[in-house]
Amino acid sequence: MLRRPVAPAVETGGAAALLPSVQQEDPPMQVATPLGTAIDIPNSLAEDRPYFRPEQVEEAVGYYRDEGYVVIRGLLQPELCDAIRAAYRTEVRPSSTPILRQKNMRYERNSFDQDGFLANPIFNVQDLETRRFGRFKQNALLGLTQPSLARMTAALIGAGPTKLIQSMFFEAPVGTWAHQDSYYQDSAAGIGRCVAGWYALEDVDAAAGRFYVCPHSHETIPVLRNAGELDFATGHDRYRKAVVDTMREHGMELRAPYMAKGDVLFWSSRTVHGSLAPSGRGVSRTSLTAHYLPQADEMLQFHTRIRKQKTIPVNGMPVAQLHDQDVLRNRLVRGIAAFAPDSFAAARKLAMQGLFMAGRLRGGMATPRPAGAK
Repeated sequence: MLRRPVAPAVETGGAAALLPSVQQEDPPMQVATPLGTAIDIPNSLAEDRPYFRPEQVEEAVGYYRDEGYVVIRGLLQPELCDAIRAAYRTEVRPSSTPILRQKNMRYERNSFDQDGFLANPIFNVQDLETRRFGRFKQNALLGLTQPSLARMTAALIGAGPTKLIQSMFFEAPVGTWAHQDSYYQDSAAGIGRCVAGWYALEDVDAAAGRFYVCPHSHETIPVLRNAGELDFATGHDRYRKAVVDTMREHGMELRAPYMAKGDVLFWSSRTVHGSLAPSGRGVSRTSLTAHYLPQADEMLQFHTRIRKQKTIPVNGMPVAQLHDQDVLRNRLVRGIAAFAPDSFAAARKLAMQGLFMAGRLRGGMATPRPAGAK
């Protein structure tokens, strides 16, 4: 990631030379929000809230329950962040193998933006083919399942040990629409029992499409149901507009914390969040995202069905897989999907429409009550 240069100090004579030189911090950058407003983006720790260290678990949990999110400074070791990025550069970046992508759920080869950063983020690192991407996969999963992380996710949810159900890898500063994670996945045992984390693998520049959250939104607005005119199969664009309209109606605040290498931002599946559009060139935001559930909970997908997942153990934490590329039949599906992407996408959309139609015919699946509801 590139940094703005700091002007060198100018030496002067007389009494002024006896004063210690002061290095000026760059002022916060103003960036446009999805609401058409602007917010200040801190570009250093000094410009932001201190938040919490990994050992401050009790304080972090209290803040998370009040605000709907929390930042833990230095939760990942810098050398592990570097190892993940190094493995990405040597194994993933030069590869021509199609990989399932986060932004369109298609199997695609790597695509890079005009600055040379990966523009199509990876969906589910744990599903990558070990033969081709073993070191990257191993290093990323070690970071997402390490004991300090497992303790923190368990404390934030407050329902025992956790499991990893989903992950993503980003490099280019691509904006992400405002949403609640519950619309896509949550716990079948209770809405809000899913916690997610955004892991900064480098110091993230203010211009690099910073991640943002809407504090208190986990309590002040209802979960927008994945049903009817807002269902994922036919109403995803309407859902995205409905979230922004709700943000505007409730006068929601947006916060985009400063994220240094190794910092992790956690948020509730009920919390509205997204990432801002990039406002500069030549800066990346290399990061991982992960979602966790209590180990005993099943994943609720699209507020419509319980999605069973097989798991593998990593660092003592169960890690769920949906499209394990070490399995031959999944590699065959990958080959078909990459060869005929439009046909595969059309078939997937048709299957999604059938899923929601089946839900309507059986009267809809009752959405679990919010976690903690009486």
